Amino acid sequence: MFNYIRVGIICLLMLTPTAVWATHPLGVEDTGTEGKGNFLLELTGDYVKDSSLKETREAAIITAGAGKHTDLSLEVPYLLLDPSPVTGEKASGKGDVRFKLKHQIFENEVKQSMAYLLYADLPTGDHIKGLGTNNVVWGVTLINTQECHNNAFHLNVGYEVRGRDMKKWHFAQDYAFKFGLAAEHKLKESFRFLTEFSGESRKETDVENDTQSYSRPFTVLAGFIYDVSKSWYVDLGVRAGLNKYAEDYSVLAGTAWRF
Repeated sequence: MFNYIRVGIICLLMLTPTAVWATHPLGVEDTGTEGKGNFLLELTGDYVKDSSLKETREAAIITAGAGKHTDLSLEVPYLLLDPSPVTGEKASGKGDVRFKLKHQIFENEVKQSMAYLLYADLPTGDHIKGLGTNNVVWGVTLINTQECHNNAFHLNVGYEVRGRDMKKWHFAQDYAFKFGLAAEHKLKESFRFLTEFSGESRKETDVENDTQSYSRPFTVLAGFIYDVSKSWYVDLGVRAGLNKYAEDYSVLAGTAWRF
């Protein structure tokens, strides 16, 4: 049985594509970079429905090609919570900003490539209103991606950690192991259909009550990207939760310009 699983994973990795495909509404990253001196500006809007909570997340993301195979990016989100999980009332404002560094390690002749992504969230959101974590969150993601004719596949495996306050002379630490698999199919030169399956295993600590909780949310997504021109595209996606730990559903839309 193990041999069949191992062969299946190897076959999947061999089918897993290269550069510049994956982007919003996918949460899974690709290995592509913008190239030195090039920029990508993204504007996104995500609506998330989870039980009795509703969240609208708007974000502006600027990505700069710092090198031939290296990108630096800054994401500034704006949140509207109805209600806030902290106060129980509506809240809105800037969330925690995110810095990212992505570096492509290699790309071979069969269009397979690998990269790593480092990111850090700074506590710029108002945690009293539930708009931020009041902690520095950092993570690393390993990315494998490859093109195959009109298809592209992306595989991510990552780890995220967040330190918490001291209590009873010990340092509580929250963490999450993450994974994601996405596929893209180019129906036309300017139109791509997207699917994604992702999940995580997360540990969170309630410092005040000195308790820990564990969750394993899993989601699926379907969407598309339409290239209006060579430098401008729009995207739309719908994501659904697969278990009690995940959101009920989300609607994700965005647009981006390369220059």
